[in-house]
Amino acid sequence: MPQFRRLALFAGVLVSSFSAAAQQTSPPPAQQDPQAVALLQKALAAMGGLPVISHVQSAIAQGTIAPAINSPDPAGSFTWEDQFSSQGHEFRNTFQTGGVTHVFASGHGSPGFMSNGKVKRFTPHVALAELPFHLPAILLAMELANTNYNITLVGPASVNGQPAIQVHLTIDTDPLNSTLGVQEWFFDPVSGLPLRVEYRLPDTFDAREFMKAALDFSNFQIVQGLVVPFTMTAYERGTPRTIATISSLTLNPSVSPGDFDLPTGGVQ
Repeated sequence: MPQFRRLALFAGVLVSSFSAAAQQTSPPPAQQDPQAVALLQKALAAMGGLPVISHVQSAIAQGTIAPAINSPDPAGSFTWEDQFSSQGHEFRNTFQTGGVTHVFASGHGSPGFMSNGKVKRFTPHVALAELPFHLPAILLAMELANTNYNITLVGPASVNGQPAIQVHLTIDTDPLNSTLGVQEWFFDPVSGLPLRVEYRLPDTFDAREFMKAALDFSNFQIVQGLVVPFTMTAYERGTPRTIATISSLTLNPSVSPGDFDLPTGGVQ
């Protein structure tokens, strides 16, 4: 998937200042447009419905990543492991290419990246934008249930020439979320399925700096009642970079909390 992660030497100071600002001012009440909420509810129904979606507590997706035309990104295979609970979202993303294994893990609030046995630690803001976009039903259900999200109907749009309806999501609980929590969702007006999401990918050095990223969804398949896009095209700054294809998806596998931690040795 896209990478915009430079080593965060001073990001801890920045995140601390953001938190202090959040404590000094109360966020404005969230605004949720009933028409926009209805579109999200239609999308969730199209992707299996809340009874199915709420049953998913963990997931493991495996597949391949290929570079888009003229993209410099390498090809390889991936394993995405996710766990969802009242404590939040934990993840472990593994990418293998050219005999090298790269791992990005949430670390229970202390995210890090490992390559060739060397570990780089990041501040929490790096994991903030690492949402389970590959499971849009799960993500949208979590965001719709969060009363802090502003949900606004933008109106008619298009995705790759296909008619769509755009919904704007923001969360203003604190300056950090206000910066990184902006999402644009585009839905098929007939089926209700998501066609694209646009979001912000943060720089590890400065949480105020971000790159615009996007995912196009296609090849929806049903796994245990959950409708999931098995093909996703990733964009950076409007340019296609990679195409991820899921070959297998397991819902509610047994996962260990330790799966989301990286080794303590070899830290850079």
